[in-house]
Amino acid sequence: MDKKKIIEILNKALTEELGALIQYMQHHYLYQGANFVCVSELMKEFSMTEMDHAYKLGERIAMLDGIPITKPGAIKVPEKSIDMLKVNLQDELAAIENYRKWIKEVAALGDPVSRLMLEKILGDEEEHAHELEMLLA
Repeated sequence: MDKKKIIEILNKALTEELGALIQYMQHHYLYQGANFVCVSELMKEFSMTEMDHAYKLGERIAMLDGIPITKPGAIKVPEKSIDMLKVNLQDELAAIENYRKWIKEVAALGDPVSRLMLEKILGDEEEHAHELEMLLA
């Protein structure tokens, strides 16, 4: 098992999760318009899920004797609420693609524990994308 490479992959995922956490928090605070209460609460729920992902990734990195990264990925805060939903969907779709790649990579590196954790996170990201698609339909 190549711990260094696995830690590198998990830190990439952690960077994305930290950015998503902050972005969803901002969107929760700033969302306005139709279905304000429902959508704002959904953004809050998503931010909490992303925070859970970040904790799990950081804990796994530390368990592998790595240092969890603390710098978040890019944070997008459009002015229009509809655009918040659109960028979140784009980000979730990109995350899904990345998690599928990372799952294959950690599996090939012989780390079934990290693979299972990434698969669970992938499921959450797919659920987020589906909910955002339904809001934008």
